[in-house]
Amino acid sequence: MSNLTNDQKTGELARATAASLLKAAESVIVTGVSVPVAKARVFGPVYSWWRLTCRTAEAALLLTERGFTVEVAPLVRNVFNHAYAINWLVDNGDAAVDALVARGDDEREKLCKKLEETGWPGAAEMRATLDLAAAQRSALPARTASEQELHEKLKHELKNFYDMLERYDVANVYPVYSHLSSLSHTTIATASAYIERMDDGTLQIRQSAAKLGDADVIQLAVALLQAASVVSPLIDGDPLRPSIDQALADLGFENIQLLPTRVR
Repeated sequence: MSNLTNDQKTGELARATAASLLKAAESVIVTGVSVPVAKARVFGPVYSWWRLTCRTAEAALLLTERGFTVEVAPLVRNVFNHAYAINWLVDNGDAAVDALVARGDDEREKLCKKLEETGWPGAAEMRATLDLAAAQRSALPARTASEQELHEKLKHELKNFYDMLERYDVANVYPVYSHLSSLSHTTIATASAYIERMDDGTLQIRQSAAKLGDADVIQLAVALLQAASVVSPLIDGDPLRPSIDQALADLGFENIQLLPTRVR
């Protein structure tokens, strides 16, 4: 994607770029946003994802400044995931919003079944709420065969990040997500993060996990830039454009296709 290298100089540049993008985002939010009516339905979830991306990135930056390393991986993973999902959502429009809502319905149904199976209080109340929502959805016009096919396709992509990336011809970035996932779950990577095997075969415990260069901060800056590039055009006046252009120049991205386009 770029010639950025995992070193201190690039990390410092990425940190400054991320801070600038976060400051610009705060400025836009404080002054208020105006969105054309035609974009309002898509903008709602996009804004929420963007806000989550910004605040999560800010939290990760604060933690890395305090010396945290592997502990930040789940945050960086979430930012990475959402940056691509924001582009996916805007690119696919209302159909993607419908898929997002449907995925939410599926997850609530799954949770309700678990509550019922395990005897949790409140399961009956949740079931009644879900049944009412299902009745309301059944009154909506039925999708055509092609609309339903697209609906199922988008639901699948939302649940399967690799397939989302693959259909935008950027599956080559999935190893980043996979690596961050290995540092976010109960894996051998986290089981060995705080120990070091010495030359004599003994294990040395560590108070903190080793720092893996500045890759986390660099990835955060790129993800923030991607998200801002999608969100800003949705808002009247494209208010983040000056900060986006400056970030592109600072990172040497002027001639790079920052946002992937759908190929299948």
